[in-house]
Amino acid sequence: MRQRLQLILRPSTSSFINALVVLFFLLSAPGVGQGHAQDRKQEISEDNIKGHLGQSADCEININSLEYFDFTGDGIDEAVVVASTCATGTSGPDVHSVFTRQSDGSLAELTIHAPTENLGDLLGRVFYDLNVKDGLLVQTFHDTSGRENPLVIKFRWAGKEKEFQAVDVQAAKRYHTSFDCAKAKTEVEKAVCDLSDVAFLDVKVDEMYRAWLDQLNPADSDTLVQEQKAWLRKRDVICGEDWDIDHCLEELYRARLRELGHFKSLHH
Repeated sequence: MRQRLQLILRPSTSSFINALVVLFFLLSAPGVGQGHAQDRKQEISEDNIKGHLGQSADCEININSLEYFDFTGDGIDEAVVVASTCATGTSGPDVHSVFTRQSDGSLAELTIHAPTENLGDLLGRVFYDLNVKDGLLVQTFHDTSGRENPLVIKFRWAGKEKEFQAVDVQAAKRYHTSFDCAKAKTEVEKAVCDLSDVAFLDVKVDEMYRAWLDQLNPADSDTLVQEQKAWLRKRDVICGEDWDIDHCLEELYRARLRELGHFKSLHH
């Protein structure tokens, strides 16, 4: 009886083992078990995004960058989009968004709660990138100051609040100038603090100015003080409205150095 029972069980056991072997090879085949993760990237396509942004025949929408990541942890990737529409003009891409697909199939934009403090200064023409790094959403700002990444803000998705919240802000350091940059209020003062060449010239102008104040007679000293105040007002007016503020300030400071050198020669 035991022998007959073994004979009966053998075919069924063998079939079970064979099924396990086949299943193992199926699961280990390239792409199997990863297909869902690969297909998720196609759930929000470029055409979906363009349709959501309202592309029309007379307004072409260009996707500058597109990345995918599951920020919300629901197993479905969101789309991180930087795009340019007809309204972008010369200021660079005007769409910096994270889109998710809703239950009805439409797209919705997730909220990015931007911080308002410790952002440093951005000069002239400002634009920024939006991408994913180490599971965080990252805003990398650029301007016309020539500084590398003058402002970088990193965000993490907050499920309870249903928004991206800043977890790290990295602003470029200010340079040494003739005044306290912590008290800089005007755009011109901030620019002097944030531009290395201009900050250097500011220190040189101040050194020459103060050196000659100590050597001039009271009348000539008063004249120089009034000239310096007038020049500072001129600097603020001329460069305060110039989007190319770095070149404007550099030219004015170099001209002021020449003026101070001329003033010096008059009192030998």
